[in-house]
Amino acid sequence: MSVGPEAFAVLSAVIFAIGIFGVLARRNPLGVAIAIGLLFAAPVIALVGFTHAINVGPIAFGDALAAFAIVVASCVSCLGFALIVLLWRRTGRADVDALGDLEA
Repeated sequence: MSVGPEAFAVLSAVIFAIGIFGVLARRNPLGVAIAIGLLFAAPVIALVGFTHAINVGPIAFGDALAAFAIVVASCVSCLGFALIVLLWRRTGRADVDALGDLEA
């Protein structure tokens, strides 16, 4: 049985919706960072699914682009986790509301 591009599009949309809900509903910065990771993963899933549905050839450009997007997303996640650690050290609590209390 073959999986069509519609299944990848639906999966990508569901993961993106879960990520949006996680960003809007969470107050914990770690949960927000994980939800942002889901937001970055959703388009990559759609890109790979559509690339394989088109069947470009042995070396698909979409796969290379997806690998590059995963590397960029992991770099952004590392930066976000560094900001969470900085927030924890400055305020003593890891809360999204504590971001408004920070001064330059």
